[in-house]
Amino acid sequence: MIDRLRQGVDRTVKYYRNEDPVTATKRVTYDAHAETVRLLFDRFEDDVGVPVYERDWDVLVILDACRVDLMDEVACDHRDEYPFLEPYSRHTSLGSNSGEWLESNFTDEFAEEKAETAMVTGNPHTGTYLDAEDFLLLDEVWRYGWEDEDELFEPRYITDRAVSVKRNLDPDRLVVHYMQPHHPFLPQFDGFESELHQKWLNQWRDIRIGRVSREEKWQGYRENLRYVLDYVEVLLSSISADSVVISSDHGEAIGEWGIYGHYGIPLRVLREVPWIETTATDTGEYEPTFEQERTEVQEAKRDVEEQLEKLGYV
Repeated sequence: MIDRLRQGVDRTVKYYRNEDPVTATKRVTYDAHAETVRLLFDRFEDDVGVPVYERDWDVLVILDACRVDLMDEVACDHRDEYPFLEPYSRHTSLGSNSGEWLESNFTDEFAEEKAETAMVTGNPHTGTYLDAEDFLLLDEVWRYGWEDEDELFEPRYITDRAVSVKRNLDPDRLVVHYMQPHHPFLPQFDGFESELHQKWLNQWRDIRIGRVSREEKWQGYRENLRYVLDYVEVLLSSISADSVVISSDHGEAIGEWGIYGHYGIPLRVLREVPWIETTATDTGEYEPTFEQERTEVQEAKRDVEEQLEKLGYV
């Protein structure tokens, strides 16, 4: 509680330092509302979810921040394009944001399972919540999958690394964590410093105060999911596994209970995620071209805080 109060004070000071007084006051008011909702749901939460290691899978594909109804809409409207999205079911996640999901699923209770798991991830929260020594392999592609400050972090990087790891290491379990459909919305992306990206970086606040319509945001969100599913399709035809699950770490709030985004509030819309069971067969037709290349310079540049800031967390 003390840490949350301290964080709240720090955010309030930041708001009034960087925003006009009216906008800053609106943001402080929203934060107070969000904290009230969080405390309410923490108290009455009854479905805590199931750890992913207690479910059956050889390969777990995570699509970051994917709402159930978004996946349902795309699966229904594009059955011919994405046949691997059926049969379709749901799962209660242990987290309402990425940090909670990582911290709650990859615990010491599952030390043996982690030791036999390879994880290929584009999510920078692993830098805070996971220890590479606990895993057979922890490939943090977000640390090195960039060429310059405005480089697009393509889901192809995750697909290529996952294919290489599965073919060469063949781990008992493989987690493949894509950052889409979480923003930035890649079909519209034109650089982290661009006006368009800055617009979408503040999308939750802007929807809340009426600067961006929910319909406009939903369309970008939907296109981003379809964009990453094309790379998931490549993955499924480039590895072999009897049990593949396509899921998400958490959902996304778009006005439910007056909440926007995914900041640690156990709302159903944040905790309920897709759970799609399928298989994968390596046809041998695809050859990865993106390789793991780490240098001390890249590691220094691609720190956790920098990547979280680009995703709108800091």
